Amino acid sequence: MVANRGIVGFVAVTMLGAVLTGCFWNRGSEKEVVVFAASSLNGSLQEIGRLFEAATEYRVAFNFAGSNVLARQLVASVEADIYISADDQWMDFVEESGEVHSETRRDLLENTLVALCAAEATWGPVSNVSELAELDFRVLCVSDPVAVPAGRYARQWLSNSGMGQTNAWAAIAERLSPSSDVKATLAQTLSRRDAVGIVYWTDYLERKNEARLLLKNDEFEARYPIALTRSGMEKQPAGAFFRFVQSDAALEIFRNYGFAIASMVESE
Repeated sequence: MVANRGIVGFVAVTMLGAVLTGCFWNRGSEKEVVVFAASSLNGSLQEIGRLFEAATEYRVAFNFAGSNVLARQLVASVEADIYISADDQWMDFVEESGEVHSETRRDLLENTLVALCAAEATWGPVSNVSELAELDFRVLCVSDPVAVPAGRYARQWLSNSGMGQTNAWAAIAERLSPSSDVKATLAQTLSRRDAVGIVYWTDYLERKNEARLLLKNDEFEARYPIALTRSGMEKQPAGAFFRFVQSDAALEIFRNYGFAIASMVESE
């Protein structure tokens, strides 16, 4: 997906000296950094991790899942060095437990929502949420609207759109098919011709040859905060990777996957 992999790789390698020199997490001799990250970051972070490993002696171990699952694992004392959530609520939950170092927390990325269907489905693009709810699909695939950020965002999007005396979310509530995370939602949507799904813009881009875009929410921004955990503060590989995911080389990869860069990171 990255157009100029050679250039990005060269930049990544040359930047690592500055990254490590500026790192103040010098305790610990471990060679591995453990990253808990929202499932929507899978493709982009895997690519960034490969660049990081090629340029250093360190290894990156990823745990991708719904932000809610990861947050609960962290609070239950499952060790990780870096946590990247798809919303503020679950980062708040972990921070309040004392498991992340609050001074390292910052917004890293932004994303938005789309409604889509499988390319083989018969529906075409719609102009608003009311038209979306009136389509004759059998199932609306969403992430768990109670716990998973993508699902909560979907409920917010549809609930804020009026349809006479009701709203789009209420109108299609009986057709909901919730899943554990946004990747599972995408897979379910694309596996059937009678379903519409709500996922992130970046998920659509990864599999757009298999999907038809129905509607994009250009007014909504999902934020992705990142923070070092208490154990990560004691490991040099964790500090190095934390800085590397905010480097120009890593941010370019995130952009290529469709993410927007948070203003705080962009201005540094």
